[in-house]
Amino acid sequence: MPNILDNIKKITLIIYAFIFLLSIFVALQLLARADLPIRQISIIGEYQHIDKEQVDLIANEYIEGNFFSINLDQTRQAFKKLAWIREIAIRKKFPDTLEVTIEEHKPIARWGRIGLVNNYGEIFNAASQDELPLFIGYENFVKEMTLKFMEMNKILSKELMQVGTITLSERLSWEITTNNQVRVILGKDNIIKKLNLFTNNYQNILAELKNRIEYVDLRYKDGFSVKKLNEKSIMKTKEKNIL
Repeated sequence: MPNILDNIKKITLIIYAFIFLLSIFVALQLLARADLPIRQISIIGEYQHIDKEQVDLIANEYIEGNFFSINLDQTRQAFKKLAWIREIAIRKKFPDTLEVTIEEHKPIARWGRIGLVNNYGEIFNAASQDELPLFIGYENFVKEMTLKFMEMNKILSKELMQVGTITLSERLSWEITTNNQVRVILGKDNIIKKLNLFTNNYQNILAELKNRIEYVDLRYKDGFSVKKLNEKSIMKTKEKNIL
């Protein structure tokens, strides 16, 4: 008799569990077919280049389905088509809202004539009216150029200068032009050390050449040369106590 009662209890539990799961399945099916359209898109995060017209375009052309059936990955990819979006996360908020958390590209420089470079050393294509430094080089080295650019700006800031143009040649030789139009040739090796040498002697160079500098060449082992506008180069060496 006890065995029969135990079996009845087990069967009863199985039936209840089946009914519970079936109820959940039916409820989900009904909700999936319910008319719960996405009525609102909430943008979260700091942004300057995303506007309502762009969001409406994404909503009208790419968002399909209702609150339960919408494909979040497909929607995410649609938003990433916007030029200024670097990363994006999307989640649903019941009953009719999509919360879109965005990270915009933060441009630090222009890349040739085709795009912009963000603070992660990534190239992206977008329009900007800001006055930005210029990177000239190969895409494979853009991250390295970004890191060197940031290091160089810290060094140049000692003399209230910034990088205006940074160039990495096909022979991997570095050159910059400062924002006050001083051309600095750095070469291939020890470029940060060489740039420190330049800033440490910048006031001496200005005092002697009266700010008429065409370029400073730091590719020498024991010194550097400075060319005055429309005149011959002047060599500075350790013997003259410049280094």
